[in-house]
Amino acid sequence: MKSEITYFDKAGEDNTEATLRLARERLDKGGIEAVLIASSTGKTALKAAEVFAGADAKVIIVGEVLDGKQSPGADICGELAKKGIDVIWGTTMGGMSKFTRNESGNLVADTYKRISEGFKVVCEIVLMATTAGYVAEGAKVLSIAGTHVGSDTAVVTKAAPFGAFKGFQVHEILCKPYARS
Repeated sequence: MKSEITYFDKAGEDNTEATLRLARERLDKGGIEAVLIASSTGKTALKAAEVFAGADAKVIIVGEVLDGKQSPGADICGELAKKGIDVIWGTTMGGMSKFTRNESGNLVADTYKRISEGFKVVCEIVLMATTAGYVAEGAKVLSIAGTHVGSDTAVVTKAAPFGAFKGFQVHEILCKPYARS
């Protein structure tokens, strides 16, 4: 198999449209069961809803808890629900380390960050969604995330829950920033 990786000059929101386009092109080649997109404010989630409209895969937005509130907010979650898109939240690897007092999760997260911030998140959201039961273990998943705002990283993975971490695999890297920010 031959594949091409797109490297962005810099990390961040400016790469969102290109990342979503590359991800949709990969989805259209087939073999993907679910598409996961990280979104905090909901801006990327709404763009992704347009790009992945009519997709032949389940589309799920993975939000985060900011200042004690779930993000994206209820208004955006309602808009996404009308389009058949679930929004879920979960515990990050760093968050798990706080609960378990085991630093393994932080070590893995920091290792993924050596590739890019978005790479850490694309891996993390697959583990979160699989652990929560939204994605089947072993499913081929397209995962999209970024560096703080927007999207700049997309990968294809074999899904696994946190409890079966050794089964998690990254098969393809579609795009990422060339250097960490």
